[in-house]
Amino acid sequence: MTSATPASDDGRSDASSVGDQVVTLRSEGKSFGSIAKVIGVPRGLDAFGLFVDAIATRPARERARLRAEENRRLDTLQRRTTKLTDDAERTRRLASLQKLRQRLAATN
Repeated sequence: MTSATPASDDGRSDASSVGDQVVTLRSEGKSFGSIAKVIGVPRGLDAFGLFVDAIATRPARERARLRAEENRRLDTLQRRTTKLTDDAERTRRLASLQKLRQRLAATN
């Protein structure tokens, strides 16, 4: 589990319910930045890590569906990113997208 997992009121990690919440919010189309605010983690990247951790625990069929949904979102983001005119920024963002795809693929 990611170190950014929020703790429950009694101080213990409540990873399962947080993971469920992250998956639900993402399935509703919320950004990882907005999910981070809702669940109380510092960054969208932390929320993405919780998402990846959560889908890794799901049954194979659901895991495949969630990965496919997220890959479609990443495809859309990649298409927008390739239109950037700043070469350095475009390269940086495309590299970041590739890292996200690799983390997501590791849930197989």
